[in-house]
Amino acid sequence: MIHLAFSASMVMVPAFKKGPNATLSEECKYFNTKLAKVQIKSEHCIGLVKARFQCVQELRQVISSKHDLALLLQMIMCACILHNLLIDHVIPEDWLEVHAEIDDNEELEQHDNERANRHNQVLSYMMELR
Repeated sequence: MIHLAFSASMVMVPAFKKGPNATLSEECKYFNTKLAKVQIKSEHCIGLVKARFQCVQELRQVISSKHDLALLLQMIMCACILHNLLIDHVIPEDWLEVHAEIDDNEELEQHDNERANRHNQVLSYMMELR
């Protein structure tokens, strides 16, 4: 018998879990692998948005009503839209206060490498979708 870790719904597709004395079929293993790849890409995208926008970086919000949830979702959606609009636009150097704060050339180089890595991650993801 195959068990699901979570119940399937309109917004959630769970991975297949094997029972105590069972093995997963090749189809279930294949599905789980594909699902894991989507999960990883999703987590990377969330990380990119969090890296760019401080407002979602340390997001700790108590949701006590539908209104609270709607506001939270709206804020995250705005950050995602802005992120997507900014992907292809280079940020002018004078906008980056981080460069003024960093005196050490090694730290500056590391910061530039991290920014280039994030850009390459998004580019790789977009190329896979082609």
